[in-house]
Amino acid sequence: MEKKDLDLRGLFIIFVVMTLLLFGYQAYLILFGPQPTEKPKEKPIEEKPQNVPSLLLGTTREAKKPQNLKTFDFEKFTLVLSEDGARIVSLIDKKYSKDLVTDEEKRLGIYPLEVFTGDPNIDFQINFSPYQIQIQGNSIVATLKGDSFEVIKKLEYKGDYFTFRLETAGLGTAFVSAGMRVQEDEFFTHAGPVIKVGESLQRIENKKVEGRELITGDIRFAGEESRYYFKGFSGKISAVAIYTLGDKNTLTLVKPAGEIAFYAGAKEYARLRNIGLSDTIDFGSLRLIVKPLFVFMYWIYEHLHSWVFSIVALTFLVRLFMFPLTYKSTVAMGKMAELAPKMQELKEKYKDNPAKFQEEMMKLYQEVGFNPMSGCLPILLQIPIFFALYKVLTITADLQLAQFLWIKSLAQKDPYYILPVFMGASMVAQQFISPSPEKSQNLIMIITSVVFTFLFASFPAGLVLYWTLNNIFNLAQTYIIKRITFKSQPQKPQKKKK
Repeated sequence: MEKKDLDLRGLFIIFVVMTLLLFGYQAYLILFGPQPTEKPKEKPIEEKPQNVPSLLLGTTREAKKPQNLKTFDFEKFTLVLSEDGARIVSLIDKKYSKDLVTDEEKRLGIYPLEVFTGDPNIDFQINFSPYQIQIQGNSIVATLKGDSFEVIKKLEYKGDYFTFRLETAGLGTAFVSAGMRVQEDEFFTHAGPVIKVGESLQRIENKKVEGRELITGDIRFAGEESRYYFKGFSGKISAVAIYTLGDKNTLTLVKPAGEIAFYAGAKEYARLRNIGLSDTIDFGSLRLIVKPLFVFMYWIYEHLHSWVFSIVALTFLVRLFMFPLTYKSTVAMGKMAELAPKMQELKEKYKDNPAKFQEEMMKLYQEVGFNPMSGCLPILLQIPIFFALYKVLTITADLQLAQFLWIKSLAQKDPYYILPVFMGASMVAQQFISPSPEKSQNLIMIITSVVFTFLFASFPAGLVLYWTLNNIFNLAQTYIIKRITFKSQPQKPQKKKK
C-alpha cells in the first residue's frame, strides 16, 4: 500500500472519530439534558386559572421591607422569620453555606410561607401584619387574628426538613408560597417548576407558563428546582398555582389539604428519599440507566464516606465486566505483533495491488482472530456508562463538597488542568504497552488522546478521575495478561535480510 493511501486512510479515520465525538455530545444533550414535560391535563377544581390569587406586585409590596426579624438556629438550617407576615426572609443550608431565599425574592419582597386567598385586601393584611410568634421546642407557631379571620402557621423542624400546617378561620381558599428557584449554573439540567401528579413527574419550562397557571389533581409534591437545590412542599396538596416573574423566574404556590412537608435545601439524596422528594433530582430522560448508577454510587458513598472511593469502585466493576473483551483484544494484538514480519512481506509483495493486499491482510487477521476495531470496542461499550456517569456527576449535590488532592470540588473542572493532562498521558501509555500492528492506527489513537485531553479539560473533575482510573486499570490488566500469556512463549529469531 502506498504512503499516500495510508495518509488518506488516517485522515478519514480522524474525521470519523471527530464526527463520533460531536455526535456523542449531541446525543448527550438530547438524551441526558433537561426533559421538560407539558403540564398535566387534569379536571379543574372550583377555582379557574383567571381567578388564581394576585401577588400584589407593582403596588406597595416592593417598598415594604421585612421588620422585626427573629433568627432560629437549628442543627442543619438557620432560619430568619419576620414578625410581619410570619414570612421566611432567610433560610441557610449550613452544610452548603447557601441562602435559599434569593436576591430576587428580596428585591420583590415576596417570600416563602406567604399566604394568598384571592382577596387583595385580606392578603395584604395576612402578609404584612405582625404575628404573635411562640416557640415550642423545635416548633414555631405564628398567629394572626384579624377582624373577621384568623391565620395560624405551624412550622416544626424535623432535622432534614420542616413540617408545615396552615390553619385558617373565616377564609376560603388559601395558597402558600414555596418561593422562587435558586439561581445557579444549570449545566443542561431543568430549572423551574417541578410537580408530581399521581405517578407523573412534570418538569415545566418557564416560557410555557402563560402568566398564571393552575394545576390540580393528586399532587404529591410541587416547588421550584435548580441544578442542586429545591424549594417546595410534599404531602396532601390539592392545587398548585404557577406565576411567571420576568423571563427567567417563576413562583410556585400550593393549596395544602392538611399538614405538609416543607423542604428548602440541597437536593441531597439522603435527605430527599425520606420525604418522597427523590424525584426532584433530575435524572434525565434515560433515568432507567442513570438512577440505578446514581443509587449504587450513593450506596458506596454512604458506607465509605468518600466520593473518590465510590468512583474507584465503579471503575473497578466496569473493568471487571470488560475483562473478557480486554483479554481477547490483548492476546490478538500480541499475536499480530508476532506476525509483523509477515505483514511487511505482504506490503512488499502487493505494493502495486492495494485491493489484494487488503484481502491478504484480512486473511492474516482471521488466522489469529484479530479485529482491527477491537481496540475501539471497549470504549464504545463504555459510552452508555460514560454518559450516565456524566449525568450523575452533574446532578449530585454532595459532590460540591467532595475534594480530591488539589481539587476542591469534584463537581467542578480541575482548576489547574493537571488531571486531564494525566488522563491524556495514560491514554497515550496504552498505545505503547499494547500497540496496533499498523503504525497509522497508533498515530490516530495518539491524536485521539490529545483531542480527549482538551475535551475533558472543562468536564467535572469526578468524570475525568473516572476515565483516568479506567485507563490505569486497563494498563494493569493489559500488562498482567501479556505477562501471563506470552512469558512462556520463546522469541522467534527474525530472518536477516539478504
